[in-house]
Amino acid sequence: MDYEKFYYIAEIVGTVAFASSGTLVAIRKGMDIFGIVVLAIITAVGGGIIRDITLGITPPMAFRDTTYTSVSIVTALILIVFLSKKIKILSLKGVDREFMIKYTQIASVLDAIGLGIFTASAVTVGIARGYMNNPFLLIFVGVITGCGGGVMRDLLSDTIPIIFTKNTIYAVASLLGAVVFIVLRPFGANFAFLMGASATVVIRLLSMKYRWSLPDVSSDLVDGDDA
Repeated sequence: MDYEKFYYIAEIVGTVAFASSGTLVAIRKGMDIFGIVVLAIITAVGGGIIRDITLGITPPMAFRDTTYTSVSIVTALILIVFLSKKIKILSLKGVDREFMIKYTQIASVLDAIGLGIFTASAVTVGIARGYMNNPFLLIFVGVITGCGGGVMRDLLSDTIPIIFTKNTIYAVASLLGAVVFIVLRPFGANFAFLMGASATVVIRLLSMKYRWSLPDVSSDLVDGDDA
């Protein structure tokens, strides 16, 4: 498959995943239709906007190609229609709580997929801009792009950004995925993209399943103060 076509399809998939994640969070927070759509858009294109500004691409792609925004809007509206009916039906049966838990889990999986794809896509853009010999910049752009939309989503929905919470491997998953992409780049662009994105998604999903987390030093500091 032509690399540009492959890259474009991957970004659309990532956009749908992140827009879905933003929509589900907005619905859970009780936002109105406008708020839901706005949060879906910001979650989907926010990281890309940060990426483009960092790399000196102005105006950012999200403002030059409305495809991503349009996909975000359509995704949000489809989910609104489906979930509004589903929640109403389940509420009548008294099991809406179980359904809310279930689709919150689905939102986490979709978020992981978006994280992986946009991390890899950011590294791709960085390479295309001529920064192949600057792995630090490529990794930084990958992480900030993968996490940026989610951070904006969480802040706007009055939630502590997931990358700053305990019992979660999020930014680290993005970082490792970016490293995998860079290391495997000599073996083919498509292969490196797939492996980098997959590494991020797998690490993120495993961290959620097994509750992996980085070492927490806060308790040691508190114990030290008490001593």
